[in-house]
Amino acid sequence: MRLFLLFVISLSTIITTTGQTVEETYPKTLWCPNDTFILKFKGYEKLFPFKVSRTDKGSPGTNGGPGEYFTIYYGKDSLRLNYHNKLPYAHIIYIPFESPKGKTTLRFHYNELANYFPPDYIKNNTGNIQFDLPETYELANIIWTLSPSGKRGTDLYTEGEYYTKVVAYFKPYLNHPVFKALNFPDSLYTKKYLDFRENSFAFNFQDAKPGSTNTKLLYNGPYYYVNGSNLADSSLFGIVRPLVEDFAVKSKFRQFYKNNSAHYTKQIQRQKELLPVKQMWIWLEKQFPKTQYQSYRIVFSPLINRTHSTQHYATHHETGWFEETVMFICGPDRYDIKGNFTEKQKEGLLSGVVFTEIDHNYVNPETDKYTKQIDSIFSKRSVWAKPGPGSNPYISPVSVFNEYMTHAAFCMYISDTYDKATADFVIDNREDLMVSKRDFIRFKEFDRELIRLHQEQKALTLVDLYPLMLNWCKQQVYN
Repeated sequence: MRLFLLFVISLSTIITTTGQTVEETYPKTLWCPNDTFILKFKGYEKLFPFKVSRTDKGSPGTNGGPGEYFTIYYGKDSLRLNYHNKLPYAHIIYIPFESPKGKTTLRFHYNELANYFPPDYIKNNTGNIQFDLPETYELANIIWTLSPSGKRGTDLYTEGEYYTKVVAYFKPYLNHPVFKALNFPDSLYTKKYLDFRENSFAFNFQDAKPGSTNTKLLYNGPYYYVNGSNLADSSLFGIVRPLVEDFAVKSKFRQFYKNNSAHYTKQIQRQKELLPVKQMWIWLEKQFPKTQYQSYRIVFSPLINRTHSTQHYATHHETGWFEETVMFICGPDRYDIKGNFTEKQKEGLLSGVVFTEIDHNYVNPETDKYTKQIDSIFSKRSVWAKPGPGSNPYISPVSVFNEYMTHAAFCMYISDTYDKATADFVIDNREDLMVSKRDFIRFKEFDRELIRLHQEQKALTLVDLYPLMLNWCKQQVYN
């Protein structure tokens, strides 16, 4: 058997398309005497047969990445085709085939990647929880807070000594062009805010040492997608990156970040004290036993008050999948400075911020099993939500149900974990938030029913309770 290896072969056509996708055409036509060729992917034993005379024009593919390849077996020969584009971009290869029964061109695609975790990252972070206030992420938060749109925003944390320090230090640089680029209509605020803030997480300073004068921002992983419809280099942050780099130079941002390192360290330590993430992790994977993550990462800024988000990342390696969930949340000052709360109340309240981001990664896949039923029940939107800024972003019946279940799961966790007085306080707070501020008008009844079922049937997991809760929801609509 002859084996042809393609690493960087001279192909007849090389086209660079939008987003730096590479398209290539193999220069030879492969002959299949029996009309059948077979694909085999790296790391998989399963073989995928195709007919040259096929009517199915589907495009097989796999994720791109270092060392990824697939092998084509045809007749007595084989051909190995490697991924050789630059991470994280897609790579498409067209391969002509001919047999006694016909001709075809196979389109094979290596997908673009949302992330790529190298072996060392996987080894160091399996079972690990990271708390992080990244330098580039804080740069984005500072710029947005001082921008015209940020100044009109209502979801930023603009209290306390740190905010005062930020305003005073960067005041001489407010005429920088980066701020003119961040002035949007209020109707676009949330979309643009997340597009700028979250996607900064995918960039790293060339010199990772805080205080360095090197302000070149590299798009070098391990994260390549964070928020929006495109990879992060095509995001709002990616587009204005040259202005961000220039602002960092002019304002000596990296020195500011270094000078405040003690404050950041203190904030990280306080987050760890108030967020028992391991406890949440164990509880969730007991309630959703088929959903497992290997790593958690909590990313925050002292300048965030609301507007939190989460992302799920995964990399396939020799022994399976390494999956990580990342939460982007507020800092601990939100509850440390405001209100006269006990330490346990603070812990419960702040835990709600993280938990209701984490558990979307568990709730949403389970919900997908009941889509038809949920669409029928929650299409009666007026039963579950009234028009308002809290519920309006959740357009589909499934998205409304997921918000109900996500926050009710948090209350179920609180009832399992805290003393009754603390649990009652935190649950009452969550129910008031959902009903009064977020416009999910039946949340309190939904929440109490889930807790009741859980307390009466301790042997059942939350996954097991889904059908019972959907039956209750149906009764609310049709009775």
